[in-house]
Amino acid sequence: MKEDQDRREYTRIPKKFRVEIQELLFPLSSQKKTRVESADISEGGLRVSCNRRFSNNQKVQVKVFIPSLNKYHPGFFKVFESDTGQFLQAVAEVAWAREVVPLVKYELGLRFVDVYEDDWQALRKLILKFKP
Repeated sequence: MKEDQDRREYTRIPKKFRVEIQELLFPLSSQKKTRVESADISEGGLRVSCNRRFSNNQKVQVKVFIPSLNKYHPGFFKVFESDTGQFLQAVAEVAWAREVVPLVKYELGLRFVDVYEDDWQALRKLILKFKP
C-alpha cells in the first residue's frame, strides 16, 4: 500500500464533498445528474462511490461542492462570500471503475481533464492546507 501511495502524482486528502456527475454528451442539459459524495480528492481528480455504472475512459462533467473554495481563489474578494454553493466544475474522465456490490454500488476514480485555472489553483491551496 505504501508503494502505491508513493507512485501517485498528487497528494490525496480524505474529504467528503457533495459531487454531481453528468455524462458529457450532447445535449448536456438532457443528461441525468448522479449525486454522490467524494471519498478523497487531489489536484488530479477524486474518488467517489455511486449507484450507477460508468465505463473506463468515459468523459463526464463533475461539480464538486467545496465550502470556502473561493477563499483560496487567487485575487478573489473573500470578505463577504457565503460558503454555501461554492463549487469546482471540471471535465473528468473515468480512470477506473470497480463494482463494489454487484449491480448496486460502484467506486470510481475520476481524473480531471480540464479545470478552470483559478478553481484548480484554489483546490491546490486547499489540499496543501489539509495535507497531513
